[in-house]
Amino acid sequence: MTSPTPAVSQNLAMRSIPQEVTGRAGVFAVCFCFLFSIAPHFVNLPIWVIIIVLIALVWRSLQNIGMIGELPKWMLIPLVLFGGVGVFAEYWTIVGRDAGLALLTVMTSFKFLESRRHRDMLILVFLCYFLIATHFLFSQSIPTAVMMFVTLVVITATLITLNQRDDSVSVKKRLQSSARLVTLSVPLMLILFVLVPRIPGPLWGLQSEQRGGVTGLSDRMSPGKISNLIRSNEVAFRVEFEGDIPAQSELYWRGPVMASYDGFSWSQTPRRSRSRPDLVLSAPPVDYTVTLEPNGEHWLLALDIPTRMIKDSIMTGDYQLISKQEINDLKRYSMQSRLAYQIGIDETAGYLATTLEYPDRYNPETLEYGKSLALLFDRPEEIVEEVLKMFREQEYYYTLRPPALGNNSVDEFLFGTRRGFCEHYAGAFALLMRSAGIPARVVTGYQGGEYNQVGNYLIVRQSDAHAWAEVWIENRGWLRVDPTAAVSPSRIENGIDEALADEQSSFRIQNRNPVFGNLLYSWDNLQHSWNDWVLNYDDRKQRNFLQKLDLGIENWSDMIFALVFLLLLVTALYWLIAWYRERPPRPQAYEMMFNRLLKKLSKRGFRKQPAEDTRAFLARLPQGELPQRDQIAAIVELYNRIKYGRHGASARALDTLRSMINSVRI
Repeated sequence: MTSPTPAVSQNLAMRSIPQEVTGRAGVFAVCFCFLFSIAPHFVNLPIWVIIIVLIALVWRSLQNIGMIGELPKWMLIPLVLFGGVGVFAEYWTIVGRDAGLALLTVMTSFKFLESRRHRDMLILVFLCYFLIATHFLFSQSIPTAVMMFVTLVVITATLITLNQRDDSVSVKKRLQSSARLVTLSVPLMLILFVLVPRIPGPLWGLQSEQRGGVTGLSDRMSPGKISNLIRSNEVAFRVEFEGDIPAQSELYWRGPVMASYDGFSWSQTPRRSRSRPDLVLSAPPVDYTVTLEPNGEHWLLALDIPTRMIKDSIMTGDYQLISKQEINDLKRYSMQSRLAYQIGIDETAGYLATTLEYPDRYNPETLEYGKSLALLFDRPEEIVEEVLKMFREQEYYYTLRPPALGNNSVDEFLFGTRRGFCEHYAGAFALLMRSAGIPARVVTGYQGGEYNQVGNYLIVRQSDAHAWAEVWIENRGWLRVDPTAAVSPSRIENGIDEALADEQSSFRIQNRNPVFGNLLYSWDNLQHSWNDWVLNYDDRKQRNFLQKLDLGIENWSDMIFALVFLLLLVTALYWLIAWYRERPPRPQAYEMMFNRLLKKLSKRGFRKQPAEDTRAFLARLPQGELPQRDQIAAIVELYNRIKYGRHGASARALDTLRSMINSVRI
């Protein structure tokens, strides 16, 4: 007996399911969405990357209307290789902020050229969502946040367009739906922002090479360095004082201290850090808080002279505050300073020797004049006063446009052009002091500031950059001497705008129209609050804020519990709102009355079908079993007149209907 032969299974041919193709409106929407998302980055991208973006969008748009065909697939690999090599050749890397953005932009553009299906368009929309975050790597200002919010609405409207698959829906309605969805997400966003545990450090921390556009003080000073910086209206930092703001002439913000001179420029000399300030104080402390804009450097600005150390920073022997990390993001710190002091009384002999050095092959006239002053006067104070008197009484001019200088720049300035800016006067003064045997150095920083009356704080701009000198006198230590004050007292008393009113436009808001000025002060105060409560919302500020709420949130576990609870609460609230809006409408008064009649009839076994007309239902009612059938017929007639009649449900008709139904006894 043979066993039955098993059935041989046959493999069925696999059929590929055709993927959905996006309609014309959807393709155009995605093209506009990508252009809207990447356009603000055009100032940050190389010109050839921008050209690739525009070519890809134009090609895909023309392909969408049938004017050109699809790009051959074999061309995509060479294009991708070209894009990757081009980015690497531009930045010599493909990682980092600038290179990463360029690579993402190029590859997204090439994705447009090969996009054919609905799935491809969805991927492009999701890439646009990712592009939103990249904008905050370049700027975290209020305008950037507003622009990205609008961009988020546009991208979401594009996603709605792709998923609706209905070109008849207007663009306005799509944007309205998108705006409603994004707005509903705002409470959830605020909860996450406030309660998600913060790690120490800024949210958008970047590396130094990613801050190429940051400007500010330099670690070297030569003629023209600071005068170029003066033309910038950018905010350097803002300061909130706990008490009264010191006078304008006392607002010297200490930055890099430079003791080395090579005949052309001044530079810093490495010094050991101080474990604590060592100075003689003769004035009450001034307490304040600085909100420092990113400067791409290590130095922190403080009122001359700082008496407090800052976390993660050091204080040099020159009383300059140095951050251990480069300041590539907004930094806020509390500080204390003394305006009257004595420093460096016991300065080391080695450092004093450094502050007496100068190359003798440059500026021979200056050196000779300094040496003659040393022979003419016995006391250093007299030499200092003599040089200041020269600046004050002779024809020296304070200007942003000094003539060009040669190799003997100090000689040409002091005895020739006599026109210069603060770095000219500070550098020349320090060299004169050294040649006269007085230790001297140059200090750069900022001088002055503008009071914002709306927010009660001081605005210090790059245009307030300044340079002055310090001389060392035995038993008195280092003394600040500002030769610019001798040449142009208005610069120190009233600010750069007053001193150079004929050479540059005023950057000070207070010099503008009062109404417009108050608007600018309010805007700057809003930006300052944004910096403080949004960009600077770190773990310390989060902890303090939650403690002020007095909700018992003291650690990470409490924050996570509160976070989950509030998210569930808001979600439940949204569900209730949706249920309330979508609930069936309340029946009209005449419907409720008529339903009472139907309920009476149903008790006798006469039930109206849901879709049955009232007259048809009336015709089904038997004549003999309902003694009030004629009255019921009159009620049905009145009900139809109220519901479908021209005059609708008048108060009199409703009262008649109510009384007629109440009189029915079944």
